[in-house]
Amino acid sequence: MTRHVGRSWDGPGHLEALCPCPLAPCGLVDVDNVDDKCKQHPPMRCKTMRTGHLAEDCPGTGRAVVVALGRVEVARQRIIDAACMEPEGFVNASIFDAVDDFQAAVAHMCAEQIREETKYAKAMGVLEPDKFRPCRDAADQIDPEESES
Repeated sequence: MTRHVGRSWDGPGHLEALCPCPLAPCGLVDVDNVDDKCKQHPPMRCKTMRTGHLAEDCPGTGRAVVVALGRVEVARQRIIDAACMEPEGFVNASIFDAVDDFQAAVAHMCAEQIREETKYAKAMGVLEPDKFRPCRDAADQIDPEESES
């Protein structure tokens, strides 16, 4: 029986977002496809898996949010790296690009959360399809680059 697992308590999180393992549609890691270079998910690393489900019970949504979370974490680290390069009293111009990238990554993550919630609500039959249009429009305004793809 194939399982999807994660190291966060409440579903996929930053550990899955930053690891090299391929993600299942839910954003967790498929135990049959664990990357040996990963420091979190291979059984030989002896780390606890705190969330998971059988592959056949996969809700199928969440991967896009986890990927977006990874993008936020990388952009945040770029800001820290740029800030740490400078002696006191000087500013490296790369920090401005790093801040812009971070802002874009956070906007993308928010839009992906909106998109995933509307997909989930639609799958669960919670809302009528025409009720989703304002949500999708809001996500596209927050993250117009992604709406074009």
